[in-house]
Amino acid sequence: MQSSVPFWKRQRYKLEYFGLRAASGLISLLPWRWIGPLANFIGSLFFSLDRHRRKVTLANLHAAFGTKFSEAELHTIGRKSYGVFARTALELLWSSNLSHTVLDEIITTEGLDPMPAHGAEGRPALYFCLHAGNFEWLSQITCRHFGTFPVIAQKLKNPLIGPLFDEWRSALGQQIMPQKGAMLRTIRHLKEGGKMGMLIDLNLKPSEGPVVIRCFGGLLTPVTRLPAELALRTGAALVPVECLPRPDGGYIVRYLPELPVTPSSTPQEIAQACWDALEPGLHAHPELWLWSYKHWRYRPSGADGDAYPFYANEHEEFQRLIAG
Repeated sequence: MQSSVPFWKRQRYKLEYFGLRAASGLISLLPWRWIGPLANFIGSLFFSLDRHRRKVTLANLHAAFGTKFSEAELHTIGRKSYGVFARTALELLWSSNLSHTVLDEIITTEGLDPMPAHGAEGRPALYFCLHAGNFEWLSQITCRHFGTFPVIAQKLKNPLIGPLFDEWRSALGQQIMPQKGAMLRTIRHLKEGGKMGMLIDLNLKPSEGPVVIRCFGGLLTPVTRLPAELALRTGAALVPVECLPRPDGGYIVRYLPELPVTPSSTPQEIAQACWDALEPGLHAHPELWLWSYKHWRYRPSGADGDAYPFYANEHEEFQRLIAG
């Protein structure tokens, strides 16, 4: 750890490390079926106490759905969303218990019988999803069917806990790819016929080279162009993946049809198609998405921005992106 980090922050980093390590040790002792009820309790508690994020959550739901749901229904969706995220976090801590046998008990897979073309050995493919359901386990589940593939390590502010997340995310043998230089390694991996997973719904800064897509009928947001660029450069199949609830508490992992990509497709068109493939799942199960995240930080100027959440601001560079 760099000596330039203040003493108090180094101590906080150590506390976070030992706290997460201890939490993982305790959670891993629980039967898997206890995690859901525990997560619902924790999610409901935080939804009640976390006033700022609750305000963001409800503002996002109002912006996305308008008057489709009553105020009471929006609160229920928001509370359940907290529970889903808590369950995702707890199950990540529980990952040391994962095995192929355990996954086969917890997961039902749809869309792979018969095996589609993208599943063939040597066919490059990008499996993409949203921050919905247990997105943390989706790469492990996908590896169950297509063999292990690299997972890009997220750079965290606390350097001590990065290895912990790498350990949990590679419980079934996935390779952890450092974030530095990941683009070139990913291109090489895909050109060699490999497969990878990716999240597509994080809101980027206009200066980070995003493309602008339209969500929920009208909300504009800048998102990563990476899946589109990789598909265009490597010929990789783009495959949407959903993680949905199963009545007995398990998950249904659904592989949707591969998206058509042609040499004339633009990154913006491809990114929009990626979102459009997965948005219907959010209408069917709105509680599964991470609504507490600030998905729409930027809004168009004038009346066009009136439908955006309270935290959205006008941004000159965003206006230039919209103008094309």
